[in-house]
Amino acid sequence: MNTAENYVVPSATFTEKPDGYELKVMLPGIGKGDAELHIEGKTLTLKTHAAHQNPAGFRQVASEFCMSNYAMSADLPEMADPSTLSAKLENGVLDIVVGKRPETQAKRIEIG
Repeated sequence: MNTAENYVVPSATFTEKPDGYELKVMLPGIGKGDAELHIEGKTLTLKTHAAHQNPAGFRQVASEFCMSNYAMSADLPEMADPSTLSAKLENGVLDIVVGKRPETQAKRIEIG
C-alpha cells in the first residue's frame, strides 16, 4: 500500500539585516535528525519528518498537539551569498542565517 505523505507549510519570518538575512522557521516537535535543509542555486528547501512515539507503557488518550511533517521552499534575494549559509535548530525554532555578497553590502566612503 502506497501512502502519500502530507506536509504543512511552517510559520516563518524572513528579515534583512545590514550584513545578511535571517529566516526563522517554527518547527514544533522536530529534532535535528528529523530535518533536511538543501540549497540549489538561490532556492532553499526544507523538509522534515516527525514520528510521534508514546513512551513505553503509556497509551495516548487525547491530544491537542498534532505532530506534522513540514515542507517549504524560499528563494534567497540576489544579494545573498549561499556559501555563507548556516542553520541551527533549537527548542523547535530553526534559525537560518545567510550573509550578503561583499560587493553588495553598503560601504562608507571617506571624503578627502
